[in-house]
Amino acid sequence: MQRSPSSQLSINQLTNSLLECILKEQHGSIKFDIIKKFQENINNSEIHQIIFQLCYIFYVTGNNYLEEFLKKYGLMNSSNYYRLEWTLKALSEDSKCFPIPEYFAKFLTLMKHEYVNKGLTNTNSREDYFQDMYLIKEARANYQDRQDQLIFNLIEQSLRLKSIEIEERKEQMIAFLKKINQNINYLWQITSQGGITIPFNHGQIDSYLVVHILDDEFTCFNTAKRVPYKIIVETIDPSELELMKKAVEIYQSSSDIQELNPFYDIEKEMKSIAQLKILQQYDIDELKKLALKKVEFHLNPENQKVRRKPRDKDIYASSTNCSSIWGEDWNKTQSRIRKSSQFGHLKTYQIRQIIVKGGDDLRNELLIMQMIKKIKEIFEKHKLDIFLRPYDIILTSPNSGILEFIPNTVSIDKIKRDYQGYTLKQLYENFFDSFSEAQTNFLQSLAGYSLICYLFQLKDRHNGNILIDNQGHIIHIDFGFVLTLTPGNLGFETAPFKLIEEYEELLDGKGSYFHNYFQTLIFKGLMALQQEIDEIMNFIKIMNFSPKHNLLVSLEKFKIEDFRKRFMEKCSPDQLYENVQNIVKESSNSWTTTLYDYFQFKTNSIYY
Repeated sequence: MQRSPSSQLSINQLTNSLLECILKEQHGSIKFDIIKKFQENINNSEIHQIIFQLCYIFYVTGNNYLEEFLKKYGLMNSSNYYRLEWTLKALSEDSKCFPIPEYFAKFLTLMKHEYVNKGLTNTNSREDYFQDMYLIKEARANYQDRQDQLIFNLIEQSLRLKSIEIEERKEQMIAFLKKINQNINYLWQITSQGGITIPFNHGQIDSYLVVHILDDEFTCFNTAKRVPYKIIVETIDPSELELMKKAVEIYQSSSDIQELNPFYDIEKEMKSIAQLKILQQYDIDELKKLALKKVEFHLNPENQKVRRKPRDKDIYASSTNCSSIWGEDWNKTQSRIRKSSQFGHLKTYQIRQIIVKGGDDLRNELLIMQMIKKIKEIFEKHKLDIFLRPYDIILTSPNSGILEFIPNTVSIDKIKRDYQGYTLKQLYENFFDSFSEAQTNFLQSLAGYSLICYLFQLKDRHNGNILIDNQGHIIHIDFGFVLTLTPGNLGFETAPFKLIEEYEELLDGKGSYFHNYFQTLIFKGLMALQQEIDEIMNFIKIMNFSPKHNLLVSLEKFKIEDFRKRFMEKCSPDQLYENVQNIVKESSNSWTTTLYDYFQFKTNSIYY
């Protein structure tokens, strides 16, 4: 029996085949065959990674087969449902888009209706207590509303913190997280679920129900326009819902917990802790429009006051004191928290660090992160010692999201702030048990992210956006400025990638073994990517196949043929290596890179 063309394709290739069929308006049976392969792989974790692309294709085309697949995917469990719903909203709520297609708006309404009326495939035993189907539906709808309200409040807190005096933020955050936890507990009394659903794509992805947030373990990152914050959450698989319920009952019976307030009182409580002074550049009404539209939040304009201060240190709260430059090792933190947790005995229990971020369009970053994951897979396939560390990004709206926090990392900005006068080489010599091992890790990660910066024209590479982990790797974060987009259109950072004098010193200087090995890894990385170029270009085509409906600012001037040229496919190996040497030379101690670091220091107090 002859196999169909789609039988052996990867998820990425299937997506591209679907796109080609739609664009060529081929016979429906071909598209149905492709969708059938998607359905056969519906439990494949790769599906989660490309939901944004599939929703985007559906947004542009309204393809019926794709609609049926997305519906089936979304109703598998609540994690899939919210991953789908938030992605759909991220596409539909952008005011810069063309009018929302009628079929797209109907699908959003249909999914909400199906979620409430048909429920989830894997229903939990608590619903057996509801004899009346009406009560079951009401409970599901109630959970949906409460879930949306809690997510909204978590996101909005990122903007609210900017209006609060730095010295008051710690107290305010503790009170805020306590109130969120009270409302998570309150879910037990009014709905059929018992926690906040966050559709994680890393770790145990079935452990997506947030049952508790540690109110004494958080960090508020003070940036120029907003205050994203890191929190530690405890999650479980909803299949352990009954055991979780018992744990919560034990906790509530053994703790002095005040009577729980209704959800809408969160804002009232926060206003009583510190007067809210929202910066003028934030339009709260617009934020609500872009976010979840579930909570009415009123501010008194007379109380709004602009406060402008130099950038100060980030605000930290932790129940442990650790002298390490990276703080307490994450493995020790997990063990410590689990031992003291009421949920630690559950089999699917997991502890996660997440960053909550409001006021940022994370769609660019999501797509670039998907490409970094793909490139990392290619390097691993070709057994190259090139290091990349992708991280999870979850869209909640066009202007907000939840990001995985990479454990055991600290920004170079913070290190330079705390240890002024130290060069990177001096820091590596003083803070790592094995300098040579840390130096090698630095080299391998520098090669990886130099390639990423070169290929995607990654900008805004100040030291607040570059981390160092406790093994010596550098890790780049915040990919909002890529391809043709630059911060403020200032024209800084013209070099292919960041290769400052301190980096080269840590590589033992130009002409050294490590410096030459750095160039060799870039060369080998490009050679490997050339062999997998079709897989990479498939991804790019999906991102940019409909300029009319282009939702990404960075792609407005993007030309796919220019992007492909950066891989230098037509070069011989000797020519390619020579070109790599030229790229490294052009990047080496570039004055525009140094100028941008200085600019960020003077304007945002980011150390370099």
